[in-house]
Amino acid sequence: MKFYLIVAKGRKQGLPIPISIDLFLVGSDRMCQLRKSSLGPKHCAFVTRDRKVFVRDMDSGKPTLVNGAAIPPGQEWPLHKGDRITLGPLEFLIQCQEHHLAKSDLEEWAVKCLDEIDEQEPEEHDEDASHHSASSAAQSIFAKLNAMTGLVTGQLRIGMEQGVTVVRVNCLKLVETSEIASLKKELCDNLNRSNLRVLIDLKNVRRLSSQAVVMFADFNRWLIPWGSTMAVCRIRPELQSAMPLLKVENVRVYRDKKTALSANW
Repeated sequence: MKFYLIVAKGRKQGLPIPISIDLFLVGSDRMCQLRKSSLGPKHCAFVTRDRKVFVRDMDSGKPTLVNGAAIPPGQEWPLHKGDRITLGPLEFLIQCQEHHLAKSDLEEWAVKCLDEIDEQEPEEHDEDASHHSASSAAQSIFAKLNAMTGLVTGQLRIGMEQGVTVVRVNCLKLVETSEIASLKKELCDNLNRSNLRVLIDLKNVRRLSSQAVVMFADFNRWLIPWGSTMAVCRIRPELQSAMPLLKVENVRVYRDKKTALSANW
């Protein structure tokens, strides 16, 4: 699903930013797709799934606002057409556009969207009751979504399926030494518990260096004292040649996630 962040204020007001990937990070960290030095390192993430858009606050210590209301740190909020997202000095309008437009037409459409939203009359309503109702509904949605799809944390999406801790790696490539070291730290920080079955899902990874494979082997050895086990699934065919090292380390490698979840490892 493709959607747009339309810059709603500042010198780039009206600029449409197209997003067509399922995880789009905003912050000051160099791994973020949209960077601003005044934001938290990983300030927030825009997540798309099932043709819906969500924003998740990444608990950076700086707030993520949706229509003026702060998202609880580390939690996720469903977004709708016309919602305004405020991140420090940045403000964006959420919009969807199904038809292909030329660049000049796209920019004209984006400005028109801003004008239409600004001209709308605010409806009279009981703000306290509305906020309470929306908050309660959102908390319910958070719980269901986290149970189904897992928690986005940095470069990982961590969830539970059939008693297995499924860890999807959201990086497109694992080549640079700093990227690999950062990913290992996130794995260790989030999986330092006993007796886990950890399934590393590499569906999104398109480039994988031998150093990254060594890191996964090291992480498997790190899990052993915790009484945990590890398997890997959904490796692209062109990356299969890198997998023998994992097999030497007794890491099971599965073609698909369904088989991995039902296997005994």
